[in-house]
Amino acid sequence: MSTSLFSLEGKTAIVTGGSRGIGFAIAKAFIDAGARVIITARTQAQLDEAVDQLGPQASAIRCDNSVPAQIVEAATAAWATGPIDILVNNAGVSGFFKRAEFVEMEEFDFTFDVNARGMYVWSIEIAKKMFEAERPGSIMSISSMLGVLPGERLGVYSASKAAVHQFVRAMAIEWADRNVRVNAIAPGYVATDFTHDLLQSRWQEKIVGPIPMGRVAEPEEIAGAAIYLASGASSYVTGTVMLVDGGRTVV
Repeated sequence: MSTSLFSLEGKTAIVTGGSRGIGFAIAKAFIDAGARVIITARTQAQLDEAVDQLGPQASAIRCDNSVPAQIVEAATAAWATGPIDILVNNAGVSGFFKRAEFVEMEEFDFTFDVNARGMYVWSIEIAKKMFEAERPGSIMSISSMLGVLPGERLGVYSASKAAVHQFVRAMAIEWADRNVRVNAIAPGYVATDFTHDLLQSRWQEKIVGPIPMGRVAEPEEIAGAAIYLASGASSYVTGTVMLVDGGRTVV
């Protein structure tokens, strides 16, 4: 397969939650593939540090994914710099590591506000602009294998990611005739700030033990799937949830 299939030369991408972890790895991979990248995050200091590391092809817009009005403003500001070809809904929260009966409603709402509603608002705002400009596009959301295989003490998080899967499938059906592809990447456990404490806890063996590959993923391994879904290599792929989980959901 020609490597040109995976080129993002001349493309512009938004990566939400792009200042660290999986989002940062995706932003870097996109830039290496030739794209211009706009990252978003809640904290300006983290954005500034990330842009310094990513270089001149990167820029940043501060946005809190739990606030729909900020998403609308950020989407408009991003499009004002030039048409967007790729949206990566990566911003998310890990939820609250609690049994279901101990989850507060404020925690429930916050998890869904960021993980599901935030993804939904970003997707429709960018898709509408793609439709108006009559431009094709690729929209992808970073979900989780826990949207397929629910996690113990992570029921609310798991449900929020399952919601993402259904939004992706519905949008893919509705937007295919506008040449806007919609997909999701569902990673297993990844070595990031989100999972650091959990992977250092007594739960480590319970998490890693059932993974056939015997380890968690590195953020760059998720970025490879994102390159595929963003590029011409996946031009006939829409409505899919791509598991990148070391084989965990096969067990």
